[in-house]
Parts: sequence; C-alpha cells; structure tokens
Amino acid sequence: MDASYAQSIADEIVSQNFSRASALAAHYIKELPASNGATKSAEHIQADEAFEITRYLLHRSERLNIMPQGMEKGRAFLEILDELTVNGEYSTVRRAAIMLCHAQIADNFARDLAGQKSYQLQIKDLLQLAYSLLIIANYPSAKDVLGFVLANHSTHAGAHYLAAHAANMTGDEQNFFEHYREALYLRPEVVSEYPEFMPGGIFRDLMQLVREEGYSGTEQNSTKGIRERIYALLLEVNGVYRYRRKLKVDEARQVESEFNRLKQEYISAREHKKAFEPRLLQLLAMLIIHAHQTQNYEKFEAFRGEMTAIDHAVWQAFQQNNFSQGNSP
Repeated sequence: MDASYAQSIADEIVSQNFSRASALAAHYIKELPASNGATKSAEHIQADEAFEITRYLLHRSERLNIMPQGMEKGRAFLEILDELTVNGEYSTVRRAAIMLCHAQIADNFARDLAGQKSYQLQIKDLLQLAYSLLIIANYPSAKDVLGFVLANHSTHAGAHYLAAHAANMTGDEQNFFEHYREALYLRPEVVSEYPEFMPGGIFRDLMQLVREEGYSGTEQNSTKGIRERIYALLLEVNGVYRYRRKLKVDEARQVESEFNRLKQEYISAREHKKAFEPRLLQLLAMLIIHAHQTQNYEKFEAFRGEMTAIDHAVWQAFQQNNFSQGNSP
C-alpha cells in the first residue's frame, strides 16, 4: 500500500475522523490498477484491509459518540481492540487503529477509576489500564497505576512484570531487575503472556536459547510451562540480575516452604521428573543468594548441597556467575 496513503488514513484514524479515513481508503482502491486473475496483489490486500478497518470504525462511531466518557466507553473500545488484534504483522493502518483503542481505553478507564475507593476497583481493569498506558508509552501514569495495584496485590506476577517493563523503558534499572525477578519467581509463565514486553539483550538471547533447545511450552500436565521455568532458572544461574531485593524473613520462609513442597512432589513423581528440576533449581538459587546475603552459612551449605544433588553442572555455573570475585550478590 502506498506509504503516503497509509499514513494519511492512519492520521485520520488517530484523529477519530473515520468518515475521512474511509473515504481516503475507498479513493485509493479506485486508483489501483485492476488486479490480474483471482490472486490479489499485496497492495490490493492492504488497501482492502484499510477500507475494511475504516468502515468498521465508522459503523461504530455513532454509538461511541453518544456514550458518556468512562468505563463503559472504555470497554467498547476494548471490544474493538479484540477484533483488531490478530496474529502476524500489523499494517500502518491497523497499528493506528490499535493505538487509538489503547489511548481511548486508557483515557476512559482512568476517568472512572481515579475517583473510586480501593475496594471498588477490579484488578483486571487496573491491569488493562496499565497495559494500555504502556502501549501508548505513558510510562509515568502506568507506574502510578501499577504502584497502586502492587500496594494492594503485592504477589501479582502480571503487575510485577508490567512494572518491570515500565521501569525498563524509563531507565530505572534497579526496579526493572527487582520487579522482573519477582514476577518470574511468582509465575515464570508470565513471560509468555506478554511477549511484546520481552527485554532485549541477554534476556532475549536466553529465551531464544531455550526455544532452540526444542521446549515448546505447550506440553501437558507437569511439563506445561517448562520453557519459562528453564528461562527463569537461566537468569538466576547466569547472574543476570544486577539488583536483587533482599527477601524479608517471612518471604524467605515462603520460598523455602515452596521448595520443600515441590521437592516432595519431585521425589514422589513417577514420570516427567526432569520437569520439576528447573523450578526446584530456581528456588534453590534464590535461597542460596538469600543465605549468602544474610551470612547464614549453615543454610548456604544445605541449599548448595541440594542444588549439587539435582544438577552439579548447574551449581558450578551458578557459583561461577554469582560468587566469583566481582560477581558476589
């Protein structure tokens, strides 16, 4: 599709001038040469898509225009967003429509949520608000919303993961590492729920390494999510986290309790025993680092022994990357 036409249509969509956008798309289709045979060219396909999207928005604009600002209108745009988001590459026009929806969701959700008391708020709405704010790059507002969520739901993996992205995009390195590690401790699978927020560098490289090893992440039963658990383990083993929040006493006990529970399942399992190991090793890595931070060398040796018993090579890599000179947590 001609870049100038695509951008002009996109600009009209962002301005919510859907009639003008639709007219431009229709005009462009007329200007295109007739397609040869039954197969349409890529340009014809994109022009048709632009026309379909603009007509879709135009048909819904009358109802949207009479709706009062607030949650109901935001949810109407959320329904439109669901129709627009499909797998694959997005054209300039589709991206503009998606960004419009996120901007409207953020504006309308924020209007209703700002004045409500905490007990009236639904976490899914707050997370959608934060997500849309991140998509439109309003990072300060996203941080505010996520700060509120985590103040009331401190163990929500998705909120920590979104907070990590907000911190990463604003250069807040310490909060990025702390929230990212917390999210992957709480639920490693969260990384696959927000693939668009995968950090670059070593994070992307390690995930690519896991994918190349053939872990699809779609296995059944106890092996489901093994890809994400291996990824979470590799981040710990390779000493990727430059900042680690020191666990409180009760938090450390909770990690240890989870390890002991999972260890018993591991011992009792008759099949897929290897699927337990990445999570066990991740928890042990956290416990070893906590023991080192608190100078509890008895615990340190006990957890080191547990890690060595499961996978001696993992312990060697973990020790080299986290406890060698200059790498101590």
